[in-house]
Amino acid sequence: MSGTSFGIIVVVKIVQVKTKDGYHFRGLLSEPRKKSNKAIVHIHGMSGDFYINSYYPEMYEVYPKKGIAFIAGENRGTHSITQFKKGDKYVNTGNTYEKFEDCVGDIQAWVDLAKKLGYKEIWLQSHSLGPSKVTYYMHKQKPENINGLIWLSPSDMIGLVHDPEGAKDHKILFPEAKRLVKAGKSEQLLSHKLWGDCILSAGTYLNFFDKKSKTAIFNYGLPELGWDVVNNIEVPVLAITGTKDDGITPVMDAHKAMRLLKQELKLCPRVRTIVYKDCKHGFHGFEKQIVTDVTKFILK
Repeated sequence: MSGTSFGIIVVVKIVQVKTKDGYHFRGLLSEPRKKSNKAIVHIHGMSGDFYINSYYPEMYEVYPKKGIAFIAGENRGTHSITQFKKGDKYVNTGNTYEKFEDCVGDIQAWVDLAKKLGYKEIWLQSHSLGPSKVTYYMHKQKPENINGLIWLSPSDMIGLVHDPEGAKDHKILFPEAKRLVKAGKSEQLLSHKLWGDCILSAGTYLNFFDKKSKTAIFNYGLPELGWDVVNNIEVPVLAITGTKDDGITPVMDAHKAMRLLKQELKLCPRVRTIVYKDCKHGFHGFEKQIVTDVTKFILK
C-alpha cells in the first residue's frame, strides 16, 4: 500500500490482529528499510483511529527513517460506533459501547503482532485516553517485553467531568446513566452529549466516569483518587502535553501537572516531561517536534 494518501514517500502495510476473545482489528505498519529490533505500538484516544490525527503522517514516515517501526491500529474504542468482526459475526462497538477494562486484550493483540514480526524492543505510545489504557495494561499484565511508554496528553478522565465545564454535562449524564443501567438498559444511548460531541451508552458512561472507574489513572484534579497505578510503573516514560491541552488544563496548569506526574512516577528509571507552548490536545502544528522528542528519548 502506497503512503501517498498521507503525503509521504514510504510504504505502509495493512495489518490485522485478532484478540483472544475474537475481535478482528486492522491497522497500519511502517517499517525501516534495514531490519531493526525497535518498534512503537500506538494506542489512539477516545473515539480515535490510526489515521485522522495530523501527527500520523510524520510518524509513519520519520520513525522508520530513524530505525523504529511504527504500528497503529483499531481497538474497541475506535470511532463512536463501529462494526467489528467478532468470531464469525459482526458486532457494533466503538467508544459508545466500550468497556475500559477490555483495553488490556486489545493492546495485547498489537503487542503480540510486534513480537511476531520480530521486534524485541517495544515502546507503547498513546494519546489522550490512550495513556490511561496503556498504564492500566501495564498494571494488569506486567509485561516483561515493554521497554518504555510515550504518553501524549495523559488526560485526567475523571477530573474532566468534575471541572466547571464538564460538571454541567456530568450532572445530566451520570444520574441518567445510573437509572438506565439499573433498569437493565446499559446499551441505551444517553440523551445528552458529553463535551458537546461525545455520544455514550449508559453502561459506558458509568464504566468510564464513576469515581470508582478504572479510568482514574492520572488524577490531577481529584488527588483523593490516588496515583497507585502510576506509582508502580517501572519502565522509562516520556510524557508530552501543551499549555492549551484541554485533556489536562481544565483541571490543572500543564506545567504543574507534569511536575506532579513526574513526582508520582516513583519507580521509573528514566522520566522526561515536556510542555509545548500554545499546543492544544491534538498537537496540530507540533507533529515534527513530537517525533523528534520521541525518537531522541527512545534512541538515547
